[in-house]
Amino acid sequence: MKVLYSWVCEHLEEAAAPLAMAQRLTAVGLNVELRTPQGEDEVWEVDVTTNRPDCLSHRGIAREAAAAGAGRLTPLAVQCQERGPKVETEAKVTVEDPEGCPRYCARVIRGVKVGPSPHWLAQRLLACGIRPINNVVDATNYVLLDLGHPLHAFDLEKLQGRHIRVRRAGAGEKLVTLDGLERTLTPEDLVIADEAKAVALAGIMGGAFSEITDATHDVLLESAYFAPTLVRRTRKRLGLDTEASRRFERGADRAMARTAVDAAAQLILELAGGEVAFGVLDSCPEMPPAKRVTFTVDGLSAFAGCPMAESFVAQVLTALEIPFQVQGPTFQCEVPAHRVDLELPEDLYEEILRHWGYDRIPSVLPPLTGGPGERRGSFPLTDRARDLAQSLGLAEAITYAFVSEEVEASFGDSPLAGRGELVRLQNPLSARMAVMRRTLWSGLVEAAANNLRRGAERVQLFEVGRVFFSREGRVHEEERLAVLLAGEVGAWDSRRPVDFLDVKGMAEALAEGLEIAPLTFTPLAGPFAPGFGAVMQRDGATVGVLGKLSPKVQSLFDAPRPLWAVELSLDTVTTPMPPKFQELSRYPAVVADLTVRHPLSLPYGELVATLWSLAPEILERVEPVVRYRGEQVAADEVKTTLRLTYRHRDRSLTQEEVNAVHFALMEQLAARLGVSFT
Repeated sequence: MKVLYSWVCEHLEEAAAPLAMAQRLTAVGLNVELRTPQGEDEVWEVDVTTNRPDCLSHRGIAREAAAAGAGRLTPLAVQCQERGPKVETEAKVTVEDPEGCPRYCARVIRGVKVGPSPHWLAQRLLACGIRPINNVVDATNYVLLDLGHPLHAFDLEKLQGRHIRVRRAGAGEKLVTLDGLERTLTPEDLVIADEAKAVALAGIMGGAFSEITDATHDVLLESAYFAPTLVRRTRKRLGLDTEASRRFERGADRAMARTAVDAAAQLILELAGGEVAFGVLDSCPEMPPAKRVTFTVDGLSAFAGCPMAESFVAQVLTALEIPFQVQGPTFQCEVPAHRVDLELPEDLYEEILRHWGYDRIPSVLPPLTGGPGERRGSFPLTDRARDLAQSLGLAEAITYAFVSEEVEASFGDSPLAGRGELVRLQNPLSARMAVMRRTLWSGLVEAAANNLRRGAERVQLFEVGRVFFSREGRVHEEERLAVLLAGEVGAWDSRRPVDFLDVKGMAEALAEGLEIAPLTFTPLAGPFAPGFGAVMQRDGATVGVLGKLSPKVQSLFDAPRPLWAVELSLDTVTTPMPPKFQELSRYPAVVADLTVRHPLSLPYGELVATLWSLAPEILERVEPVVRYRGEQVAADEVKTTLRLTYRHRDRSLTQEEVNAVHFALMEQLAARLGVSFT
């Protein structure tokens, strides 16, 4: 906002010098960003925050300057010389929407002579960024800049029936505003109308039909209070930003409506002559009771962290024109009509502290009265999963819980995603954020695809978070851990593309670290490419899924390389048991490899599980070595080589003992599964 230093000083006694006043205003939150000399005067650019419409005037700036110690605020005395007939015989005002217009004041000035404004007035308006028009209109703009209340002047003779009606616009009603554009209105718009048509947009802009011209003789002067929400809604829809709307939509001073119309009428009388009719047409002359806010100096001191003097509190409230009474330790304040931002004791604390000076408040940390904090709920579990994933070399990603329905549907075949119905948002930000995720893959896949398209050769991401689904009319949440691998793995000199064994090994490592092993892996189609998906189960319950995502999912995210994914349900994870020490054996182990020829349809997990069920007591470990398919192996068969470790707890084994149990195990395995060892 632009203000003139000399104009501010007209509201002050013993005003401080320009530099001192600008510094003090900046210190209390009204930042004087630019000072431009104009002769012996200065034009200031003052940054007024949106919650302080009371400062959008020279009077408001002067009030703040006085509270900051840059002068004393003079009383506001406005008088209007009335002559001629009573105003009721000259015009009529009807407010049909009292909620949209709680107060409407109007005065009538007869016999004005419209012409150019005097030089001093035109120069003040130009300095504040307003173009002079004529003495009547300029008088309303001058009062706007002086007292902060918007006004509007109508040519009274152009108002049919000399009647002002404040009403809602009709559907499709037209109005040509002062900028020459025809506006199409809706019933949400509040208008000023005569008995036949709309003549102005309430609180925003007047109409071209009733504007003041050189031929105008009688003026109806409007000063009102309009509901901020109505003004803001109409202004945004029509794209009209005016000095009036800027003040009304932030909250004007309802009490100032009468003062401003008197001040403007008197100024028009001085500039354009004529006579002001007796009285004011006021739709609601009585103000509603002021809001009361109570606080104590002790509460203020506790809030600030330093002692505050009662005398200083009284000084600031008086300077800001906030009426108060002191009853013991309590200040009972009445919120003035011009301070729409004051509702809570904390609001008054801020008023006092910004004039006290935030730099004077000591920077002391409050004492800690409690013991060390404890992470409860699911935090220990998610922290444990996060630490485990990071230890495996994965980078954490945090993605949105809101996804598009198309993306979510692409993962709907996953057993984990199918645990419930979609949870749709009632007011989504966009179609891309219309539903809650049922799988963490929704965000991870998009993040991985973005990295791959930007040239990343290796993507290894994980996320720990919650998924949401609806079941039996209720929304359920579940903690998950998801991993996304893509690109290449291996050392710099032995790079190779990610394959199924990489993602399966990652899943097994996570399951072992979270103590949800042993697992069985069963082939799964779902959202995976044929032959490259599996479901992880423990004791018959599904705990996770993994595999290579299908080409359909790939194309949906425009991923240039195959994407391999894992997702584990953390709801199956139990509290970890304390580690147990197992004494190292003093006796050597004997290692023997076993190559099993078996059908492709026999899962590796079933093969190993059967072997363990037949294992002798001295079998300590079973590890995979290699799977072979090629020459001398049928197309529907595979050779799996296992490394078996034998060890006795109390003595060393002989080769004969190992051979005996090894060959016996082979015979039992062949009998149970129908496999061979050739």
